[in-house]
Amino acid sequence: MSTAAMSEQFRPPLLVVRSVPRRIEGTEDTEQTGATVVKMPSREERSTRQGAQTPGGVPYLHPEAAEREVVAAMSSKIAQAALEVLSGVRSVQQLSRWLDSVCMSALTTRARLHADACKAEKRRHSPETNGNLRTLHHQPVVHSVHCSAVAPGIFETSVVIADKTRFRAIAMRFELNKGLWKVTALQIG
Repeated sequence: MSTAAMSEQFRPPLLVVRSVPRRIEGTEDTEQTGATVVKMPSREERSTRQGAQTPGGVPYLHPEAAEREVVAAMSSKIAQAALEVLSGVRSVQQLSRWLDSVCMSALTTRARLHADACKAEKRRHSPETNGNLRTLHHQPVVHSVHCSAVAPGIFETSVVIADKTRFRAIAMRFELNKGLWKVTALQIG
């Protein structure tokens, strides 16, 4: 079949152009088209939905709402990275920017002890697992993050995360120091 024969068989459909009906004053859009019209809320309505109301009725935004979002996102990433450190996939030094020295040394010690325990476990047992052990996820997966403000510049978070074989809880305390959020307490369950 030639190209000319194919072009004769296939013809694109013709486009039909219709004029837009005029809007009749005093009628709703749904009466003319049958479509549902969703109107966006005004700026005042949006601000009162987002912020709280003072007794005088003037809306205000929560000053710690933006900080809470930042801390919640950071706690999710740091918790995931901490479990990667324990499993030996990530170096502890990669978390040095976000952890203070006490948390860094504790996480380093725990990672070393965990690695030694895993080596001893592999030496003791044969590769068979009797079918009792199943891998949930190869990488840690965050399931939930809960964040609460303790004081201005201080947040405490808890993260539920799925490791290779179980769910774990991680608690952290964030403190704002010289414009940077640092983890000053870290507890891995």
